[in-house]
Amino acid sequence: MPPLYDLAIIPITVALVIGIWRFRRLNKPLRGIVLLVFCELFIEIAGRVSGKLLGTNMFLIPIDTILEFGLLGWVYRQVLAPSAVSRGLPVVVALFTAWGLLSYLWPSTLYEFNTTQRFVESLLVLGLVLLYFYKVIRELLIVHLEREPMFWVSLGLLIYFAGNLFIFISSNYVLQRSPALSLRFWAIHAVFYMILNSLFTLALWIAPSKKK
Repeated sequence: MPPLYDLAIIPITVALVIGIWRFRRLNKPLRGIVLLVFCELFIEIAGRVSGKLLGTNMFLIPIDTILEFGLLGWVYRQVLAPSAVSRGLPVVVALFTAWGLLSYLWPSTLYEFNTTQRFVESLLVLGLVLLYFYKVIRELLIVHLEREPMFWVSLGLLIYFAGNLFIFISSNYVLQRSPALSLRFWAIHAVFYMILNSLFTLALWIAPSKKK
């Protein structure tokens, strides 16, 4: 049986196929999720190739986090509008992007996992997800929550980022102390990654057609 790392690419590929097939019928936030899935699959493939050819793919982490948080910020700006958080998100995304690009000034970015950047991104995304759930509970406008695509998107993000917080912040330390344990950690990460993209697939599949 292939390791979880190899299997993790399957759900994201399925999510992209479903997203492309239904793209014209999706609303703006879900189109942003399709673009996110496309970028993540591209980074995933690039990381596997560079890992084999160069022996490292850590230099892709800042780009990955910038694209990921930038697109999620755009998605939740639509979803949380017209709140103050929605209006302030472009500033937060711009600052995070500048910080990510500046990280390339440090040589360690080329061969170490950027724990701080991943950890901060996780906290920011979890904050957006919790604000979405708060809005849903406060407004009580959704009759069938199981049919609401952004509920499944937000649930996937909650599971993925909450589940990976410890892995992100401790990855370099664990790798230095026990490479075998580090592999187990990243196998757990692969499980959360597959759950995330499976819920993205569900959200894109059940999404109602965009109103004209």
